[in-house]
Amino acid sequence: MEKIYSVELCKKMVDAAEKALLKAMEAQSYSIGGRSLSRASVESCQKTYDLWMSRLAAAKGVRKGKSKIFTAVPV
Repeated sequence: MEKIYSVELCKKMVDAAEKALLKAMEAQSYSIGGRSLSRASVESCQKTYDLWMSRLAAAKGVRKGKSKIFTAVPV
């Protein structure tokens, strides 16, 4: 069973992951005057964002994924 994190922590982590994803999407790496900067990959940031979005949904009690339908069959 997945650990339930607090809603407040999940919201902070979602915000941080969203900011990192947006920065990575702007430019993953660039060089200016012989110095270079490399950011995390977009794929890595997207995975982190998705992870914290699912944890936020779990913390709020929202179910993610396929719905399960149970039916009773009379005998």
